[in-house]
Amino acid sequence: MSVGQQGVLTNERVANLHVLRDAVEARRELACGLIERRGVSWVSVVRVGGSGRLVEVGCDFVREAWWFTWSDGRPIARDVDGVIGALVRELE
Repeated sequence: MSVGQQGVLTNERVANLHVLRDAVEARRELACGLIERRGVSWVSVVRVGGSGRLVEVGCDFVREAWWFTWSDGRPIARDVDGVIGALVRELE
């Protein structure tokens, strides 16, 4: 992968995470923030009024498509609605 391609992939990753952040912020029961750690962006999500447990969601290019992933790299879903459903279940 060339340096130029890496920049495009990084920008698409961040753009996808911004879309996820906006979708999470639209939910009353969830709160989140977009963070960057060691050059990698994540969306950190908690349940409002919940235990305070934090879940981090990334976005990686897997199997020739962008996937939202858990912090350990396991794919969650390709679409935001699928991720929101998984987050609500995970943070119950």
